[in-house]
Amino acid sequence: MKVALIILNYNDFENTKNYIEIMKTYNIINKIIVVDNKSTNDGELENLKSLKNAKVDVIQTSKNAGYASGNNFGLRYIDNIYKNKFEYVIISNPDVSVDEETIQKTINFMEENKNVAIASPRMNFVNGPARRSAWKKRTFLIDVACCTRLTEFLLNPILKKGEYNSDLNKEYLKVFAIAGSFFIARHDKFKEVEYFDENTFLFFEEDILGSKFQQKGYEIYSLNNINFLHYDSQCIGKLMNMFKKQDFLFDSRIYYHKKYNKINKLQVCIFEVLRYVRKIELLIELPIKKIYSLLKKK
Repeated sequence: MKVALIILNYNDFENTKNYIEIMKTYNIINKIIVVDNKSTNDGELENLKSLKNAKVDVIQTSKNAGYASGNNFGLRYIDNIYKNKFEYVIISNPDVSVDEETIQKTINFMEENKNVAIASPRMNFVNGPARRSAWKKRTFLIDVACCTRLTEFLLNPILKKGEYNSDLNKEYLKVFAIAGSFFIARHDKFKEVEYFDENTFLFFEEDILGSKFQQKGYEIYSLNNINFLHYDSQCIGKLMNMFKKQDFLFDSRIYYHKKYNKINKLQVCIFEVLRYVRKIELLIELPIKKIYSLLKKK
């Protein structure tokens, strides 16, 4: 059994370095592939290359085309250089913490359940379990409910239909989509669905994978009796302003629903209207958050 870990880095050397220092000591991981997604920080690639050794490879994309493209670059590197050597691949952000026993338990579960294409421990934040570690298929209406604070309030019962809620108390839970910050995939099944869809820059990669694997009859599981720690989306939050983030989110949302849920032009227009509603909300939210933060420091 061979396991490769892919870490996607973008201007996040310190987190990546600290993560590698831990992960390279794990016997269950045979190879670590660090993909630098064309970082813009001075010396970032050179610093990453200083981490290279017999277990750690460092490669760089020609441009930053997003999460899906960056991870696919690492997956195809494995295909080209190591052929069919690895049975499992771990896709991971550098701002997570997971122990070796948790990885072993996840792989043991997949070994016992051969139809499982992806499995992951439950995602925790510093202050407790993440609400959306795994989720159901996003129908058009469920995703409308997710779009803005207003729709979350008005359509809250519909919003909740897209979540597993009390089902997350089950030890093993078959899910539609799992958080992309850390998961383990069976390499051959991942390759069969041609890895990630590169038509999104950020967001909805997990939903697209869920659709791809569902079409093939493969399963995705959340293992809720074990967990990994994700440091509150540091990779995205510290590197992107909120308005740009919303554009990526809505672009990916519309692409996903058009291709995989076959929505019509009117439904696309509804998403476009809600894009601007969300931006108006941000014009109100962000100053309030800033004032609140300043008051807390006093």
